[in-house]
This record gives sequence, structure tokens and C-alpha cells, in this order.
Amino acid sequence: MERQKAGIIEETLEKELSKEAQVVYAEIIKKPEILEAFAILDQLPGELHYHNKTHTEDVIREAILFALADGASRETIEQQAVAAAWHDVGFIKEYQKNEPIAVELFKQSEAYKTLSEEAREEVIANILDTQIVVDGGIPSLSHERSSNRYILDADVSNFGRDDFFVNRKKIADELKIDLSDPAAKKGFYSFALDLLKNHKWETNSARMLRQAKKDENLRKAEEEFASL
Repeated sequence: MERQKAGIIEETLEKELSKEAQVVYAEIIKKPEILEAFAILDQLPGELHYHNKTHTEDVIREAILFALADGASRETIEQQAVAAAWHDVGFIKEYQKNEPIAVELFKQSEAYKTLSEEAREEVIANILDTQIVVDGGIPSLSHERSSNRYILDADVSNFGRDDFFVNRKKIADELKIDLSDPAAKKGFYSFALDLLKNHKWETNSARMLRQAKKDENLRKAEEEFASL
């Protein structure tokens, strides 16, 4: 019953905020700092089924939604949107350890020149904090540098949405993992499950809007893995 109530609150609040978030999103994506990143993302290879421009647009929308739910300032919202726009541009050059490459591309950009020193440092911290860290074979997200963390929750927002399993499949396709191979499937599902288990939301708004569905996705993923 409590879980059901949480889901209803989640859905109602998100509907109320979504209209405002869409208006803000439509304004922000016209900013030169965002469009410059989009121009790079348009050149990403087609085999990136998940880490593509569509994902970046989703991260921007979710970061705006979470920031609005938290009552963040417009300045913070715009900074988070810029960070979201640039966080995956490194995939243009390399799949693994793409975050430092994204930082270098950002430093070379016109966007970098237009931002304050404080905003530049925060964008860089945000980009680096989207890395997955694997310690002893166990994956987790290392969020140690950023002050504003809406993008970090936005980057994995699908953990707490209906499209989690669809996106898991896209990542498998992107990594060329053959899910018809039982061993490969078990290994990949184990990794994804560990990441889901070890993940914690960084912001109150993400917990409020996404935790109930994340709990449901985790239960389904555990049952699915147990059946392999």
C-alpha cells in the first residue's frame, strides 16, 4: 500500500512539473553552449544505440525536471543543462574512458569561453562524475566532485522509469553482447544488476520522483537474474 501511494505521488508531481520543465527545456536548448555540443553529438557513430544524442536530450530534460522539483535557481538549471549537453561528447573519439575526452573537448569549445570560472569547474566535475567505477568487479557511480548533482541522477534516470529494461537492451547491443549466449547474458545481467543495487540517488527530487519505480525495476531484475 505504501509503495502504491508513493507511485501515485510520484506520477502526480511529475505531471505538474513536466509542463514547466518542457518550457524551460525548449528555451535552454537554443543556447549556443548547448548547440555546440549537439553539433558534435550529431557526428556520433550509428552503432551507439544508447549513448547518442537522444540520450543526451533525455538527460537534459531530466536534469531540468529534478532541478525544478528541488526549487533550484535558473543559473543552476542552465549550468546543469550545459553539463548534460557535453557529458557524452567524448564518445566521438573513444568508448572507454570517454569522460576525460569530453572534458578536453569542452575546454577547447566556445562554450567554455563564455562561462564563468565557477560554472566551467562545475561542468567539468559533472562530466567526470558520470563515470562508472569498477572496484573488485563491482560497478558503481563515483559522485565525488560535483556540487550540483541533478545531471548525475538524470544520467541514470531510467533506473527509476518504465524504460529501464529497454535501455538495458540498447546498451547490450551497443557493447555487441550476444544475449542469445547464456553465459554472455548472465554476465551482462549480473553487471547491470550490481549497478542498480549499488546506485543511490544524489538529490531529493530524484528520490521522490524515481525511487518507487526503481525499487520495482530492481525486484524484476533480481527475479529475472535468478531464473537464468
